[in-house]
Amino acid sequence: MNLSQNFYAYLCQKYPKLQDEALESVIARNLLSPNHVKLPSHLKSEVIKSIKAFQSLRDFPQYQSFMEKKWGKMFDPGNNSLFMSYDFHVTPANELKLIEINTNASFLGLGWEMNQFFNKSWNADFNILELKNCFLNELSLAGYSKPLKKIVITDDKPVNQRLYLEFVLYREIFKRMGYECIVADLSETEKFHDADLIYNRSTDFYFEEPLTAFLKEIYLSKKSVVSPQPFEYRLLADKENFIDWSTEEFWNEIQFDETNKKIIQAVLPKTRILTEQNRDQIWSERKHLFFKPKRAFGSKSAFRGASVAHKAFEDLVKNQSLAQEIVPPGEFVFETPTGPQKFKYDIRCYAYRDQYQGTIGRIYQGQVTNLRTEGGGFAPVVFE
Repeated sequence: MNLSQNFYAYLCQKYPKLQDEALESVIARNLLSPNHVKLPSHLKSEVIKSIKAFQSLRDFPQYQSFMEKKWGKMFDPGNNSLFMSYDFHVTPANELKLIEINTNASFLGLGWEMNQFFNKSWNADFNILELKNCFLNELSLAGYSKPLKKIVITDDKPVNQRLYLEFVLYREIFKRMGYECIVADLSETEKFHDADLIYNRSTDFYFEEPLTAFLKEIYLSKKSVVSPQPFEYRLLADKENFIDWSTEEFWNEIQFDETNKKIIQAVLPKTRILTEQNRDQIWSERKHLFFKPKRAFGSKSAFRGASVAHKAFEDLVKNQSLAQEIVPPGEFVFETPTGPQKFKYDIRCYAYRDQYQGTIGRIYQGQVTNLRTEGGGFAPVVFE
């Protein structure tokens, strides 16, 4: 068996019901890397400071007023987001640069179990069973008066998702805690009846598509608590926020705490929106830029400027894509069966509100993380 199959066997021994799903065929061969990421201990402190600074910004009344003035009023259900992550590159000088913020990040549960599998200490004061407290707190923040009994984990065709294994893992964890917990496709609306909390893994972040119309109705009516939800995405995870955060005018307008402002600015790659007005300037600078869609997740439709042809650039202008300064990923040389090879990596740092929950690494070769690199995959992070 390969490493990923051994990991699945370990999980099945710990959670025997996983075997009922016959997941061997859908688990990526390179889900886990045999390597791990070693980082200096001060970076863990920087991660924690960054998480607290961004949460402080999210909660800042003047910031919320700014966002309302810019985008229009959005419904605030009161709760936040389960399974948040802050994804960073680490520069050669061992400084953090933010790639993106996620409100529905994958691999916290599997990452925690991965560290147990590799016999590595988890790099936070957090246990997977503490997810119960996060779920209960979401209900409390939303003012939900009923006790937690039923949890629905949902996505568009969850059984086809690369990390369906994680959905099933969460289901088994919460069943052991005594809750009814099911994994449901977004089309199976009847399964959401009487749900107390809906853990939403859909990437339709604003519930704009027909498939999520019912979820939007639940969110607005507060029939159930939906986490994550559009209000949280707007405040923290929408990539367009990087544009405002990159300007001094924004910070002057909201009059945010100077210490936390500097923490955010230190990790933020400068970001602009590509328009007809600045197209010539950005074209001339493209080799130093990375282009991303305003609405996307992970590495979908992202391009290094050096490889963008003029025709593709025209499409980026039409779509008002984001132009972000390139911050290369960190690199390590690892031994492989064919000799030493250079690998890239980034780190995913989990949080619930301002509470740090741990960090995993993603090791890869090529342009983006992909779970296809031999020797790559998810990996433990050791701060030393």
